[in-house]
Amino acid sequence: MLPESRILPILDHVVILVSYKSLQELPEILENSLTVIEGGSHADGRTVNKLIIFSDGSYIELIAFRDGLDPERRKEHRWGSLKEGAIVDWAYTLADVKEFSAVQKRVEDANSETGFRYHDPVPGGRIRPDGVELKWAISSVLDASKAPLWPGTAPFWCLDITPRHLRVPYRGKATETAPSYTNHPSHVVGVSQIVASVPGDEFSSISKVYNGIHGPAVENGSEVKVWRWVAHAGSKQGKQQVSLSVTPRHERYISLRLVGNEDSPRSIHILPDLAFEVGE
Repeated sequence: MLPESRILPILDHVVILVSYKSLQELPEILENSLTVIEGGSHADGRTVNKLIIFSDGSYIELIAFRDGLDPERRKEHRWGSLKEGAIVDWAYTLADVKEFSAVQKRVEDANSETGFRYHDPVPGGRIRPDGVELKWAISSVLDASKAPLWPGTAPFWCLDITPRHLRVPYRGKATETAPSYTNHPSHVVGVSQIVASVPGDEFSSISKVYNGIHGPAVENGSEVKVWRWVAHAGSKQGKQQVSLSVTPRHERYISLRLVGNEDSPRSIHILPDLAFEVGE
């Protein structure tokens, strides 16, 4: 296990909430740019997903609540009350789940005034279409009253119990080529940047959560702060950074920039009303 000072967050995935119908009938404009594969059904039976896996080891999760789900059961879910057709959350992971306790302590120490902290990991899982069972543990930020922060304000953690390559099969064995579904028509290879935008009165306190995770910001402005992550595959392409910014109005949202090559388009539509920039 790495010394505490060297534990760096690994970008795991970005979550886009869609309607059940949209998940079953993905737009042609998306599938002409990015290869989408089946994910599976989550262990609680409320949600199903599909995945866009990149060669840098990160992925986009398209997730939907099942048709006919009891509205009360949906409300109990972390994303149950959120708007469909948008990025709603994003996650980090670590090379070793045992490293997470050090991250928890760093965040708690950096937020002694606000009381923000990551709760102990809670087990989760899903069954792949081929029947393989996946197990992980999830942790997200709580405030001093033990209420969760708004999803996506700060990353949650997805920490694998079963081997990560079963959940995110982004490369083959040493003797094999990368899976074909990581070779996207748009030549996108991963995620370059995530921007989490929050109301101004939350900016300072939320910044301390990020400082606890990463250490001090590498760019430290009054309305924008920047920290860096690492890619699971070890790739150095793209900015590999998260930015926390202040919204002009009392709103919050998450935006995403992908990384491709000279043949990639400048933007990609994930859904008719949701597009991502592509660049460095």
